[in-house]
Amino acid sequence: MKVLAFAFPGFTFVDLAGPMQAFSMLPDYEVQVVWKERGSVMSDCGIAVTASHDFDNSWSEPDLLFVPGNTTALFDLLEDEETLRFLATRGEKAQWISSVCSGSLLLGAAGLLDGYRAASYWFVRDELARFGATPVEDRVVIDRNRLTGGGMTAGIDLGLAVLGHLMGEEKGKLFELLFEYAPQPPYGTGRPELASRETLESARALLRHLMPVDRLDRVKMLSR
Repeated sequence: MKVLAFAFPGFTFVDLAGPMQAFSMLPDYEVQVVWKERGSVMSDCGIAVTASHDFDNSWSEPDLLFVPGNTTALFDLLEDEETLRFLATRGEKAQWISSVCSGSLLLGAAGLLDGYRAASYWFVRDELARFGATPVEDRVVIDRNRLTGGGMTAGIDLGLAVLGHLMGEEKGKLFELLFEYAPQPPYGTGRPELASRETLESARALLRHLMPVDRLDRVKMLSR
């Protein structure tokens, strides 16, 4: 199982770490971490990963293409033709196409979610419709060969769901136990409908600066 993981400067670390930990359980797992150039790629929390390959020498036909999310750094890439073209060409030949959090916006801008149901981070979920996708509130959405997850922590949900989808439900149950995945959030405010009005407005005020959705008016779905 050849997993091509896209890592860009400023990516959200947990978006990559959670799903990839799960994907590493796939049979005959191999991974390439890819960016425009090989070498260190810094995440938004100050932890770097190593891009083992660049756009020119990575797998042209990966089994699974995976894209993490972020805020400002990801929005910058939505207008980066080189990145969108790379994702489009790899996605055309990938058996599975996957993302977590706002990474689905990149897939959408690359023309890879047109006509598909998809998940994303709650603050930008509805923006997927700009790219021909149907936004879905679920933590994990599987529509044919598109495998998308909600925001940040949903990456583990996505990873485990993909294991079950590809390897069978019993394997999925086994890995969920091995991961000891039994969340107990300390405050219970992890979705907009669960948060108080004050908490929700504070979150929206912060995110408006980090995720300038008005910029999406300039972003067009890549024509492939």
